[in-house]
Amino acid sequence: MSAPRPAPIPDELLDRVSVDALTRGFALARDPIPIRDVGAQGWSLGDLSTPILVLSDAALRHNLRLMADFCERANVELAPHGKTSMAPQLWARQLEAGAWGITAASAREARVMRAAGVRRIMLANELVDEASIGWAAEQLLDPSVELLCYVDSVHGVELLERGLASAGSLRPLRVLIELGFPGGRTGCRTAEQALEVVQRVRRSDRLELAGAAGYEGTLCPDRSPDCLDRVRAYLDELRALASRLADDGAFPGEIVISAGGSRFFDLVAERLREPWPSDAPVQVVLRSGCYLTHDSGVYERTSPFAGEDADRRFHPAMEIWCSVLSRPEPELAILGFGRRDVPFDEGFPIPTKIRTASGETAPVGGRFAVTALNDQHAYAQVEADRSLEVGDLVACGISHPCSAFDRWRAIPVLDERDRVVDAVATFF
Repeated sequence: MSAPRPAPIPDELLDRVSVDALTRGFALARDPIPIRDVGAQGWSLGDLSTPILVLSDAALRHNLRLMADFCERANVELAPHGKTSMAPQLWARQLEAGAWGITAASAREARVMRAAGVRRIMLANELVDEASIGWAAEQLLDPSVELLCYVDSVHGVELLERGLASAGSLRPLRVLIELGFPGGRTGCRTAEQALEVVQRVRRSDRLELAGAAGYEGTLCPDRSPDCLDRVRAYLDELRALASRLADDGAFPGEIVISAGGSRFFDLVAERLREPWPSDAPVQVVLRSGCYLTHDSGVYERTSPFAGEDADRRFHPAMEIWCSVLSRPEPELAILGFGRRDVPFDEGFPIPTKIRTASGETAPVGGRFAVTALNDQHAYAQVEADRSLEVGDLVACGISHPCSAFDRWRAIPVLDERDRVVDAVATFF
């Protein structure tokens, strides 16, 4: 099943977005500037006001190539999770790099994806409310659109069936049976429960069983040997369920089997790819979302590529630049960003670079760590003799990009000389 050719982002979507002096970081934009035109303003990092979250164009390009190469070697497809960024311009980059589709976590996210011209959407969740099911039925009217969602209960199947019938859907909605695990999120807890749901799907004329799916990311937080064994065992259960269904003729066509966040996608490829019994036509689809920007924290530590050389590992593509506001104590610096600006659910930001008033930029060395955040202030412990003046700029890498994008409406993209070459709009 080849990836649909990516369509241009409709003008009416991005035309809604402009930056001006009231947009965080864009104090120079006296008059509204369309988001598409930000890269043509001739700005550099020094023209942006702090705090400002920025993206590295070079790192984005590197990460896109690295993930595409992995998927090609592993013979798997990629439907990156769009909820990470909710940025159509980044989805377009991912599709142009060969992504099979884009993954959504909710119907609301999927609606933004359709508005952005995405034609294949995997909704990695159950659809149970009437409005969302009605919207899905509308999408089925367009033969160029492919929409998939999950089911994990007979009652959920019946809700879908009734909603689609009420909306007058003209073709079946393709669904994936979701296998979970005890204590996890959604998903059938046993293969026997999954088989019961599948039988109900097969009796429906409004649904079509497309495959099986799961999510291993919440099984454990690291890549210790015990964690890796637990993930492999779960993926083997998912594979066994899909294989049993294939042998039973439950799938009318090519089988989609999907798993894989940004921490264990290598294990998904290892356990779910070919060879399959009975020559089943299986397409393994990863859903990793954080690989594109990567980070300087949780994924830098736990990525499958964490131990590789620089050219074979993901590069952090996101950082926040801030001003030093105060040195009120010899070993304390107060930085000008806080909880409103950066994620902190998976660790505090990590100082990486310092730029002085003269424009010289140097990597951080020695002790320099963010230890606490207020709404608009960061507390950084530093050496008493560190040369760090009020007004100097500090760049910090972040941990967990999913919790960074939703804080910013417009994010500048910088080239390797810190020139603003683009800006990304988010739609949260």
